[in-house]
Amino acid sequence: MSRPGPDEVRSPVARETSPAALLAPEREVVPFTGRGRELADLRAWVRSREPVALRLMCGLGGVGKTRLALELGRRLRRTGWTVVHVPPGEEVAAVVAVAAARRVLLVVDDAGHRLELPAMLDAVAETRTRGRLRILCTARTGGQWWRRQRWTSTLWAGRTPSVTQMALAPAFDRTVEVGPDPALGLEVDRSEDDRVLLGTAVARFARALDRPVPEVSFELTPDHRPRALDLQAAALAAVLGPVLGPAGPDPDEQGPVAVDPARGLEAVLDHERAGWAASAPAAGLVAGPGGSAEAALATTLLVGDTSEAGVRAALRRAGVEPDGGRTDEAVAWVRAHLPDVPRLAELLVSRVLAGQGRLIEACTRDLGRQEAFGVLAFATAMSLDRPATGRDVAGELIAAAASALPDDGPADLAGLMRVTRRLPRSSGPLAVPVLDRLTHRVAELARLVGDEATQGEALTDLGVVLIAEGEPAAAVQVLQEAVGLWRGLARTDEARYRPPLCTALNNLGIGYWAVGRHADALTVQEEVITLCARIGPGDAPWADAEHARALQNAGVSYTELGRTGEIEATQRASLDIYRRLAEGDPVQYEPRVAAVLGNFEALTESGRPEDALPANAEAVAIRRRLAAGRPEHLGELAWSLGQLGTTLEALGRYEEAGSVLVEALQIQRRLADENPRGTRADLSGALSALGALYSTTGRADEALRLERDALEIRRELAREHPARYLHYLAHSLSNLGVTYARRGRFDEAVLLEEEAVGIRRGLARRNARSLKYLAQSLSNLGVRYADLGRFEEALRPTQEAVDMLRRLVRDQPEKYRTGLAEALANLGATLLDLDKPTEALGPMREAVAMRRQLTVENPDKHRPDLALTLSNLASALSAAGDNVAALGLAREAVELRRRLAADLPERYRAELDRSRAVLARIEAAIRNPTTVR
Repeated sequence: MSRPGPDEVRSPVARETSPAALLAPEREVVPFTGRGRELADLRAWVRSREPVALRLMCGLGGVGKTRLALELGRRLRRTGWTVVHVPPGEEVAAVVAVAAARRVLLVVDDAGHRLELPAMLDAVAETRTRGRLRILCTARTGGQWWRRQRWTSTLWAGRTPSVTQMALAPAFDRTVEVGPDPALGLEVDRSEDDRVLLGTAVARFARALDRPVPEVSFELTPDHRPRALDLQAAALAAVLGPVLGPAGPDPDEQGPVAVDPARGLEAVLDHERAGWAASAPAAGLVAGPGGSAEAALATTLLVGDTSEAGVRAALRRAGVEPDGGRTDEAVAWVRAHLPDVPRLAELLVSRVLAGQGRLIEACTRDLGRQEAFGVLAFATAMSLDRPATGRDVAGELIAAAASALPDDGPADLAGLMRVTRRLPRSSGPLAVPVLDRLTHRVAELARLVGDEATQGEALTDLGVVLIAEGEPAAAVQVLQEAVGLWRGLARTDEARYRPPLCTALNNLGIGYWAVGRHADALTVQEEVITLCARIGPGDAPWADAEHARALQNAGVSYTELGRTGEIEATQRASLDIYRRLAEGDPVQYEPRVAAVLGNFEALTESGRPEDALPANAEAVAIRRRLAAGRPEHLGELAWSLGQLGTTLEALGRYEEAGSVLVEALQIQRRLADENPRGTRADLSGALSALGALYSTTGRADEALRLERDALEIRRELAREHPARYLHYLAHSLSNLGVTYARRGRFDEAVLLEEEAVGIRRGLARRNARSLKYLAQSLSNLGVRYADLGRFEEALRPTQEAVDMLRRLVRDQPEKYRTGLAEALANLGATLLDLDKPTEALGPMREAVAMRRQLTVENPDKHRPDLALTLSNLASALSAAGDNVAALGLAREAVELRRRLAADLPERYRAELDRSRAVLARIEAAIRNPTTVR
């Protein structure tokens, strides 16, 4: 919804009857306080020497963006600047109107949903020949819609205007003093904490409403700062008092009013609804939840046309027929009672549509292009500040409105392109399939009638969708075509088209990675890194996000290619850029920061879990905070918890790993209850991770239940999408086989591992990435045959696993040496079982040497394996007749297992007993070599 400008007012009726209108920043009921650093930064930006400068100011609804822009404008006007708050639809006209002014500030509120923003920037290029022009855009978040301005506008032709970004966090600036307020007769505490700000707001609202000033109590939450709007709404609600109580609280008869900023807007809306109940019937409307008054308000707000004709159309759309034919009165009532505050409007719409589901269909039926875009803009903003209604109203609206967009022919292409740039795939599970279909349609139209840039953009988006749909090979072809188009454009104007070329290259790298072409993926990622290194400071804001993404993905490619020495540097470089970007747009980039931190799990896979741990822990902390305010981050929190659990397990910190993985599973179960089919893969991953940990730590019965559940889900997923999920099915088969073997159920275990080997052979033929998993299953299969006494059968897969891992270790030693050590130990044990102790000594000695080194690097993780290998080597030496050499190894194994059993007796007591038996046999053989073999 659009805001009135600083000099615009609502009708007198709305001003007199709506306490909620006092929250509008244009009213300035509460004095401007804090934000000293941000205001000083903006004033320095305004006074810089550049002829034209743009700034994007990001922040969630209610943090104070509009109020800060108003305060900046007021101060600039006093020094001779022309300040214009640009109304929606008048972007080009506003630029033309100030063409002759020497010092101009244009404020574009809610810039992310201004369809004419590119045309506005073009107009700047055509009209500005002198003076200084500043364009301050506000939005809840930036992203692709903002970055594409660089190449869709001619403003950058032959010039490089300054472009910067800043973010407003909920916290107020603590360094700026607040002076006394004589009008209220009170001194404002110079500590300026939230309690003082709340008290100031309470006094101001009480004065505006001519009510007594109540005493309020407010408990600070250390890890959460309320936004300015929430704090002020709570203050207004305290002044208004209980909805069904007296006109206001009596400070002489009651104690302090408890204030909860998290529920402030809801309380204010309850008061608004009570007021509507009194006035709506006179306009022929039914008040209250489910009534025609709220349906009319919600529909008008959502469709966005607040003119008299627009409200009449909204009444018809909502099926509202005013009593007694009082349509004129109903229209006037709706226009007078539309909330001025966007978040209050979003809360109203969310509540009404959650209770009147039919309105979602009514509000998205037969929409014109502009109407559909308006609904999508409103719903997208609402999805960022999702009101708690128990229903994903924003997702339903986005899905319905996107489905209603006209896409019949070439004339619809431009509108569809604008929509796809502003609707991220994170809009929710309901919206994603609709947006994906829209992306396919956009690509079809672009191929028919789009210019090269339009085709390049549409195909870049389509490639991402194809990857998500499990068609990576098709995605690679599409993305190669997109890259070719952008390369051609970049040859004509490299500075202009470098950012979209980097986007397409990064997406192509993801496509290559999805089909197992990791070296090719790294090539394009390194090309992006090189391109971004050539970008001048003025253009860096347009390419920083792609630079960070390329570094992040290159780190993943280095992991897969075994170039472990380069992983950390690229991930840290990516992290540094994303941290800086998050300072300017936390909504967009804080999740990316957490994702990069999670990628440090690669250090765990490379044998450096101690280096991965701090990053994994920080990722959990970030996502825990994000999920507290936005439930859609819960899945990512569970993912980060899984990564942290894996790292803790690798460090041998099994108890902590268990706690973390249990929490991850609890979250995934909760998400599965809400969306059973959409979260199956993630749920199976959480079940598998916790099951594997329990199996490792001796809790086999619990592990069996979890791993069976994971296997059942993955069989179902693999039947539906074999290319995407067969790998995970084989993983579950192998894990469950190991657990069955630990319970002595060897017949069942061998069947599962044979099935896993069959699947992984097929995968390895198509993708070399699967070779390491095939080697693991072959080694496991050898052990399973040995468990059944089928030693001759065990030798072949075990030897094949060793040969395969030797080849892998030659190229990527750090990554595969743990697996090779295990395979060598298994091969030695198999040869010993075949009564070939002399042949067993070679692989066993090699395994011991490798595991000694691994234990030096990570004692907690590798000490149990070293103890096992030492005990087996001692047995082999004894069988070969060298009991003296075997004695020291057997004693070392016993000592290692004694310490392990002291910490985890249930897990290691049986293994300690076995090592003691080996030692006793060797000692007996030394004492009486003629009778003991």
